[in-house]
Amino acid sequence: MKKIISVTLLLAISIFANGLFAQQVSKDQMKIFQTDNLQEFKTAFTQQEYNKCFNIKDRSYDLLSLAVRHERKNNFEFLINNTTDINRICGNNTPLIVAATYGRIDMAKALLKKGANKSTKNSNGETAKDIAVKNNHPELAKIL
Repeated sequence: MKKIISVTLLLAISIFANGLFAQQVSKDQMKIFQTDNLQEFKTAFTQQEYNKCFNIKDRSYDLLSLAVRHERKNNFEFLINNTTDINRICGNNTPLIVAATYGRIDMAKALLKKGANKSTKNSNGETAKDIAVKNNHPELAKIL
């Protein structure tokens, strides 16, 4: 029981800290991100920023989760190989939970192959599989 409480407390602190220290993405950075042009992406973001949480429209995302959400395949492929924490929680979500939310099957498979943790829960106690079921993505739920 102590382990469960400790893990829950650490998760809550992590979520709070990520939200507290999240940065803003400039309009120029967001435009470049949306083009999915890798060369431009590399000039717009520093390597340290690959692993940070950013506030975007009252939500927090790391760049990998943002690539999943907007289905930016070039950015995703680059980031999945250059991100230090594939299970980073920003704004209550991991990249895998974001993939489950939007039904990104191929991206979810790639995340799992890289070691994404299927059992990580958001603050509502939901796993990526729970989110896939909730958002009517049964194919993805089977994988998770």
